[in-house]
Amino acid sequence: MTTSARIHEKVKRLPKGRPLTLETFKQCGSPTSVRQAISRMTKSGELVRVTKGVYARPKIVRHLKNPALPAPESVAKVIAKQNGETLAPHGADVARKLGLSTHVTMQTAFYTTGRTRKVSAGTATIAFQHAPDYLIDQQHTPAGQALLALHHMGPRHTTRDVLGRMRERISREEFGHVDTEKLPRWMREAVDELEAGSHAH
Repeated sequence: MTTSARIHEKVKRLPKGRPLTLETFKQCGSPTSVRQAISRMTKSGELVRVTKGVYARPKIVRHLKNPALPAPESVAKVIAKQNGETLAPHGADVARKLGLSTHVTMQTAFYTTGRTRKVSAGTATIAFQHAPDYLIDQQHTPAGQALLALHHMGPRHTTRDVLGRMRERISREEFGHVDTEKLPRWMREAVDELEAGSHAH
């Protein structure tokens, strides 16, 4: 079976609209033959190119002129995996969820352990903003989410009012588990206040 035939068979079994990379087909042939086969399938319409190195089976949606592309969030995750990056929610989105801000980002945005850049994916733009590992590593706890919001807001906008609203959402015990060693001084002080002053609002 040729590389093209192997890829064709594999593509038929993949869900429509899910992003995929050349890595998906590495067992189907040499890197060069895989790239050539994918290029042909993109020209024929069997696959659509979402962004550099990311493709999808076209998902036809009634009333839409062009095939529906994968959600920017899923494209971002595929790009991050391909590059060995770790993503975290952008602090602007976290701040909004915590009721600290009404700012709505006009594009899909993530913090990343990789470099800062913007990627076009169809009609969408995905923004990757570099953030320190020590913040991204703590993202899975409520206090870690608060750190992402603080990182976005910065020392100037981290007011007593903001910290008071954070305390209403996140218990002070959570902040006792934060690894503060690498945090900038202003953020350390904010965490100390959040841990100590649960009843100070």
